[in-house]
Amino acid sequence: MNCKNCNHNLEIDAHFCSNCGAKVVTRRITFKALLVEVFINVFGFDSKFFLTLRKVALEPHKVVDEFLSGIRNRYMNPFAFLAVGAAISLLVFNYFEEDFKRVNSEINASQIATYKEKASLDISKLEGLSEKEIQKLEIEKKGAQMQLKFMDGMMGFMLRYYNLLSFIFILFYALLSKWTYWKPHNFGEHVIINAYFFGYTIFLSLILFFLALAIHPSIYTYSIFLYIIFYMFAFGKLYELSLGKNILKLLRFLAGLLILLLFSVIVGLLIGIAIAYFGLI
Repeated sequence: MNCKNCNHNLEIDAHFCSNCGAKVVTRRITFKALLVEVFINVFGFDSKFFLTLRKVALEPHKVVDEFLSGIRNRYMNPFAFLAVGAAISLLVFNYFEEDFKRVNSEINASQIATYKEKASLDISKLEGLSEKEIQKLEIEKKGAQMQLKFMDGMMGFMLRYYNLLSFIFILFYALLSKWTYWKPHNFGEHVIINAYFFGYTIFLSLILFFLALAIHPSIYTYSIFLYIIFYMFAFGKLYELSLGKNILKLLRFLAGLLILLLFSVIVGLLIGIAIAYFGLI
């Protein structure tokens, strides 16, 4: 029997070619074998995926430093790492769509309850109201209905395009981290850094999501503090910052984030108006 890659003569029980090192394949591809192969190569405990996940969690600075210095085969590519997390999240969050919406609405549950109360109000059954009061209630009712539709539409948009949004987010985070930590990394390197860091927080959010379903929704709501701690840990290690400097950098980062959030709110309102009036989602 000869190697199918280099035509070198093989021993009878050879598993790999002694000339080119290629694996000797004698069986046809089946769907079961394909699933096993994908699971072992991508999610196996000795794979780059789990190695990258462990190292980003414990030594994020080493992963970044080694990748940027040219050691590219040891860890999973940062964009592939992010893409796997985004793809799994997209599947999980869409499968648990109602739970995802319920958990995310926990942070403003009382406000949503108020909107629902106003949106379902039957004004015709109210007595003793002046025309002005009725007009005010109608405006509030319509406003509450639009707000609920906007919130539901935004949640649906996020669920549908979570993977795409993940890659957009790292550009914003890279912009913020570049603004926060000027040197020695350029913007492109900050994109790599944030792909690894944000990719890890995606996997962390999946764990917290299931904990929220099993224990209490507030776990997912207040997980933002855990993300902040991780980012402080990761960037602190990467730039060798003291606790005081790390906190100052965090405040600078949050100031930049506030500016971007204000911009996002404006964009979100425009999207909400489009959703409410044109039914885009």
